[in-house]
Amino acid sequence: MTGWLRRRWRLITVRGNSMRPALHDGDRLIVRVGRAPAVGDLVVFRAGDVVPQADVTWMVKRVQRVEPDGSVTVRGDAADSQDSRHFGAVPRGSVLGVARRRR
Repeated sequence: MTGWLRRRWRLITVRGNSMRPALHDGDRLIVRVGRAPAVGDLVVFRAGDVVPQADVTWMVKRVQRVEPDGSVTVRGDAADSQDSRHFGAVPRGSVLGVARRRR
């Protein structure tokens, strides 16, 4: 059963301030792996897939729109966030999952 839980859920630590005021540097999120995102969800995705020069492995952003092909347009909560306004839609295959709650 433990292997199943590890495949379905991940614990991610937030780095940076792009999601302030909702999330702060050091907050931890429990992420449901493979869950399809909906508008308003917080998603975790591979940073290098959309920002090749990214200095982080994962990014956390809020879903603004879900495209018919499954890609998502994302926005950070902070005004100066680097998000889909800069790098475009995030491909569905790059999304790890949906944050279910903060820990």
